[in-house]
Order: sequence, then structure tokens, then C-alpha cells
Amino acid sequence: MRRGLIAEGAATLRMKQDMQNDTRNMYDLIAYRVKFTPHPHAGDKWCIYPSYDYAHCMVDSFENITHSLCTLEFDVRRPSYYWVLVALGLYQPYVWEYSRLNISHNIMSKRKVC
Repeated sequence: MRRGLIAEGAATLRMKQDMQNDTRNMYDLIAYRVKFTPHPHAGDKWCIYPSYDYAHCMVDSFENITHSLCTLEFDVRRPSYYWVLVALGLYQPYVWEYSRLNISHNIMSKRKVC
């Protein structure tokens, strides 16, 4: 995959987890995918990229995040978040899902902070 011999979208590297789990995203988490897009820092050196579900929990752990704040659509991803950390023996931050928050006369959207 790293040498670029596989076409973009033709292959992914998956982690076989728990095929008997009731949560479908615990079956086989996508860890890496091939994507021929230059990286802002590495340029064309790499053509494989980790998925958000695979890398997010490790980055939180490496950076000693105490509370990982996520919106409610990530609630179903919590089992795989902790599964990866336990499998690798890494520190496990507390995950807190929240819904949309509106406060009058304050900008809450990151897109509108420019």
C-alpha cells in the first residue's frame, strides 16, 4: 500500500475486532486507506492515511487528553474508540458526547469564528 502500487479506493487495511458484537462498527474497523492526495506536511511521501476512527483515540491518548468531547453522532463509535486503546495498552481518556448547544449573543460554530 505504501509504495503506491494499489489504486485509490481498491484496498483498505481493516482490523478484525469482534464479529459477534451487536454494534456493527465493531466488526472490522478501517485502519488505513489509499489516497493519492498530497499531505500538507509530508507532501507526496505517503499515499496511505489512517481513518479518523482508528487515529482519533490514539492521538487523544498520546496527547494526554482528559476528556474527549464529541457530538452525538460519534456515540456509536465509543466501543471501537476504547477497543483500540485497550488492545494497544494506551491511556483511555473519558469520552463525553453532547448535542448542539446554542447560547444567545455568542458564536458557537468554528466555521463562523474566522
